[in-house]
Amino acid sequence: MAKEITRGEQLARPFFSLHPHRAACFLSHLLNPALLALLVFGVQAHVLGDWLAGSVAVGAFSVVPGLLLWHFVRSGYLDKAYTDDRNKRATLLLLGACCYTLGGAALYGIGAPPLMLVTAASCVVNTLLVWSINRFYKISIHAAGVGGATCVLLISVGSAAWPFLLSWPAVAWARLYLGAHTPMQIGAGGALGAGSMALLYSAFIW
Repeated sequence: MAKEITRGEQLARPFFSLHPHRAACFLSHLLNPALLALLVFGVQAHVLGDWLAGSVAVGAFSVVPGLLLWHFVRSGYLDKAYTDDRNKRATLLLLGACCYTLGGAALYGIGAPPLMLVTAASCVVNTLLVWSINRFYKISIHAAGVGGATCVLLISVGSAAWPFLLSWPAVAWARLYLGAHTPMQIGAGGALGAGSMALLYSAFIW
């Protein structure tokens, strides 16, 4: 005789049987460049004790790009938040680079700490590198963002940032599951993001 399912079990079941597609979408949103910038500059503002510079950075590197992406989706210019169209990806990357350049100039103008200034400059360089590669190869923007953010967090807070390394397999699984990228595109994005950040920090901070 089949076990009778109680009302409580019916209510609880959705919370314990999350569909993989929803999980992949959730991770893609959670680890998108705008939220990664929010995390990175929020951590740096806390570590450096400069909340004015942190607020400016969050506005320029997270809030404005996030609102632009939302506007493009709502207006119909993008069929989805993370488009497969390389021409539209190029437009978004260039707009992001412009926001980052203006944000970096604002940080310099208010005398932000060197660590934040190098982070800002690294974001500009990283974005332009991805834009350049995107013209002939669909490199993963998510993976580049996670690679860069991991590098910055390790430099900013040291060993406390090691758990963030779990974001690498998480974003890789999500983008592969959704069919957005190949393993090579994800690997190239992660290597580019981490490598470019490490090189720039080694030149100006270490």
